[in-house]
Amino acid sequence: MNSQTAEASGIRAYGQVLRLPGARSFVAAGILARFPRATLSLGIILLVSAATGSFASAGIVVAPLVIGMAIAAPLWSSRMDRHGQARVIVVSLGCLVLAASALLALVLTGAPFWTWLVAALATGASTPDLTSAVRARWTVLAPPAQRTPALALETIADQMVFIAGPPAITAVAAAVDPAIAMLGSLALGVVGGVWLAAQRGTQPAPAPRGPRRGIVLPPAGVVPIAVACIALGGMFGAFDVSLVGWAEMSERPWLAGPAFSALAVAIAIGSVVTGARTWKLSPAARYIGFAALAAAVAVGLPFAQGSAPVLFGVILLLGLAVSPVMVSGILVASARAPEGRVTETLAYPTAAMSLGVPIGGVIAGAALDATGPAAALITIAVSLACAATVAAAGEALLRVGRRGEG
Repeated sequence: MNSQTAEASGIRAYGQVLRLPGARSFVAAGILARFPRATLSLGIILLVSAATGSFASAGIVVAPLVIGMAIAAPLWSSRMDRHGQARVIVVSLGCLVLAASALLALVLTGAPFWTWLVAALATGASTPDLTSAVRARWTVLAPPAQRTPALALETIADQMVFIAGPPAITAVAAAVDPAIAMLGSLALGVVGGVWLAAQRGTQPAPAPRGPRRGIVLPPAGVVPIAVACIALGGMFGAFDVSLVGWAEMSERPWLAGPAFSALAVAIAIGSVVTGARTWKLSPAARYIGFAALAAAVAVGLPFAQGSAPVLFGVILLLGLAVSPVMVSGILVASARAPEGRVTETLAYPTAAMSLGVPIGGVIAGAALDATGPAAALITIAVSLACAATVAAAGEALLRVGRRGEG
């Protein structure tokens, strides 16, 4: 690695990582492969609510889906480390197609409600975390000096899917049929996943000879950030519920969609800046510091709710502050991944965030029903403050543990 590569910064850093052999192909495949994890929940909500006329029933069906995704993601990723990504991706996608098709058939034929829950859990458990599979490829392809822009690029890709996916699936559901919308999202994910699996040259080498573990547990160094990511996911769940409640109570329900897009766009822009900078702080310190900063920004949300332009300004600032948190969490996981467990380790932050989203939504929903939008909006700041506190406490405990071992 020459000095020019090591010192690259600014937009040039993204150009350099995308010129690495095979990078553009697996980045493009990864964008398509993200669609099921990004839109299946919404697709099921649209499908079930259309079939039953009840959003409450739709929410109940989504719960086992999200739980299945959060629990199974590290397990699929662990198998990818042991047997290679290509083999496991194809198997998991086959399971996902079968489970999602069963759920669709059960809903459309009016089968007993409990069978919907079982099929939703199976669908979630069959959904691989292909985001971690893509990020694991960067740990093989990109030298350490290029990891920050490479992983920031993946956060940008996440936001692209979350910006484009929900509006697209909603439009197809409204114009055509919710079942077609769900199948379309699934088809994009399968195409992207198969394309990614076909690119064997950039996948991490399998590590089949390591000791076989009966229970998959995260590496100790990743636990503080992974647990903190539950609170970070709670922030997103609280944001969704709070902004929907604010928009409806303001008698402008159409504002919720632009609010979600504003946060996603700000996170994407912040990720570009994060990856283009050369940082002196460690990724763990950036996670803690920016989570605290984002919590401080979020405190302004309830005070800004009376004016939509002011509220949107605070949302943009919040997205800019949150983006380094997301990138830094992945950087910590990649740096602390044991040999032969890279894909699995990278799955823990995203799985934790998925687990936190419904928790934050439930808490914000209770606050919204009890008091109104102001109380719901403050839960966003509380979630971020919890993320910073948990990460800081966990890092302190790790340092104590290392001193004890020394």
